[in-house]
Amino acid sequence: MMIDKRPALLLKHLLKVKNTTMNQVMDLTQLTKRQISYDLEKVNHWLKDKALPAIPYRGHQYIVMPEEVVDYFRKQQIEEKERDFILTEEERLIFIYLYLFIRQEPISSVHLTQLLQVSKNTVISDVKKANERNMPFLVEIRYSRQKGYHLSGAESDKRVLVQHHLAELIRIPYYKELIIHLVSDRNEQIPLPAIHDTLNEMEKLFDLHFVEERLHLFTYFLVFYYYRQRECKFVRFHNDEVELLKKEHMWQVAKTLFQSLQFEEDENELCYFTTQLLGLSLGNRSVQDGDWDLLFKLCEQLVFDFENKAAIAFEKKNEVINTLYQHFKPAYFRMKYRIPITNPLLEQIKREHQELYTIVKELLQPIGSLLGIRIPEEEIGFITIHFGALLEKPKQVVPKKKRAIVVCPSGISSSLMVKHLLESLFSEIIVEKTLSLQGYQKENVDQYDLLFSTVELESKLPCFYVKPIMTPTEKNNLINEVYHHLFGIEYHDISTKELIQTIGRYANVYDEKGLTNALNQLTFHKKVDIQRGNQPVLSDLLKEDTIQIVGQLPNWEQAVKVAAHPLLESGAIESSYIDAMITNIKTLGPYVVIGPEVAIPHARPELGVNQVGMSFLKLDEPVYFLNDEKYPVRLLFCIAAIDNTTHLKALSQLTKLLSENNNVGLLKELETTEDILALFERYSAVV
Repeated sequence: MMIDKRPALLLKHLLKVKNTTMNQVMDLTQLTKRQISYDLEKVNHWLKDKALPAIPYRGHQYIVMPEEVVDYFRKQQIEEKERDFILTEEERLIFIYLYLFIRQEPISSVHLTQLLQVSKNTVISDVKKANERNMPFLVEIRYSRQKGYHLSGAESDKRVLVQHHLAELIRIPYYKELIIHLVSDRNEQIPLPAIHDTLNEMEKLFDLHFVEERLHLFTYFLVFYYYRQRECKFVRFHNDEVELLKKEHMWQVAKTLFQSLQFEEDENELCYFTTQLLGLSLGNRSVQDGDWDLLFKLCEQLVFDFENKAAIAFEKKNEVINTLYQHFKPAYFRMKYRIPITNPLLEQIKREHQELYTIVKELLQPIGSLLGIRIPEEEIGFITIHFGALLEKPKQVVPKKKRAIVVCPSGISSSLMVKHLLESLFSEIIVEKTLSLQGYQKENVDQYDLLFSTVELESKLPCFYVKPIMTPTEKNNLINEVYHHLFGIEYHDISTKELIQTIGRYANVYDEKGLTNALNQLTFHKKVDIQRGNQPVLSDLLKEDTIQIVGQLPNWEQAVKVAAHPLLESGAIESSYIDAMITNIKTLGPYVVIGPEVAIPHARPELGVNQVGMSFLKLDEPVYFLNDEKYPVRLLFCIAAIDNTTHLKALSQLTKLLSENNNVGLLKELETTEDILALFERYSAVV
């Protein structure tokens, strides 16, 4: 009996949520009721084959997973000799590459047809498609009579692609069965539990803290690496790089790992594993980092620049710097040594946090240039949600009814995101700790009431599945689950489709897609939006009465006062806010000068801000901040922020405007308020 990909994904989802409705599944999957019913029938046939009860759904308001099915999956993994899956095309392309990576003999088309259970023509077609996908990684699948199908390219590139494919593979619900099947015909295998235990021992022995999700991927990579070791397929490092990596504290960890797993100790391979372990381990400020103190200083500068660029101030700046360093150090090594990372939330981050993403991307560009690395979008996304989580932290701390913990193996940024998401959704809950899987296993959970986890867990606490970024439907499901558990409250589920149908009976709907998107956001985001407030665009703040053009002023202090005057007149700020901006510049230096002749004066909201605002002053003649000729300024944007987020959309639009070529020069040349307004209007639709 087989179960293919779509029903398998549905089954995995139902095992996580345990209680849902057809409408919620339709919203989540974007499938029709008929398609979901078809998939449920397939799942039920598969369950019947396992002597398990079917999932009732016909005529039921709720789809509830039978406890016997939940227990079955909780207690044991499916262990059958026959395969319980049919490979999709995407899976076949990954399979071909991974199979060739561990080959120990010439591979013919017969090998591949047996492996994939497809025809020879399909194999030929799949190889061609795999090569198209693998092209950016500089690796190619070739065929010759002597070698059969084999991989062509540098060993380091081949390994990068293996990790990339493994990252895709382990997102499939039945990935363990797939990997077991891949290596099943190999004479010798390195036991997975042995690798896992060895890596855990390394953590304890050397006082390391690995990012668990990355460690999970690395564990499976070692299963495949074992065969490259046996074939003596090694990488090569430059002598200077070898000497540098030998000085790393992770070099000894790599040596101990090789001894424990009985790998051949090649100097270049030890270098390779040193870089891999550096990319796995969280940055620890208590460890003497030697030359890598530069990374900590860059994190300090990044936080400082972010505060200036976003016109906000973190209350616990040292804590922000330390958590950023924990994330950034392994990220640096991943980028330097091209260790691939997948960010399944990337598109969602760019869509839902686009203002922050714009600011973070710009701030990281000079850091990438300084370190000589390319910063991929995936890493920009993780750092964006890192800052996003800190900005959206609820301000007021009030006694909560229930104490909760979060378990998240994906790293610091994702843990913070989950914590603050939950606190924004549930005023009745306080998240007291965020834990890794290892930390959770050591924690005494008796003192807590609830557990939220990004992975499946065994727990005596009520456990709810969460993600760092959740769709409106997922948030609604979570709210229903939690409130049902806490207070016995249940909500009648009305899908967006039902709402559209009801509206259509009494009104003409000219843009059904637009209305659907609007209703999706409106239904579930109210609580968060109350905290966040409406986000005005650039032209909402920079209007005719907040723009001034002045010929000359005596000094920089007077320029700040004049720039802020429209905000004072409108009541957006108090005079104390102007004093605070000037004091900050005198105390901290000309940090508000963000570019050639451009300054963005600002201070903390509690120092005299009544409402969000922005004003602009253009000078014909520059003033010199702190009377230093190195800091001439002609364009001043005064910002009054009421919190950490409300002003970000307008600020990101201003950032975009100032970062594009010629706009700063154009602002200096424009002579009328109308022309300046037109430029601001043009960028108010950006981001």
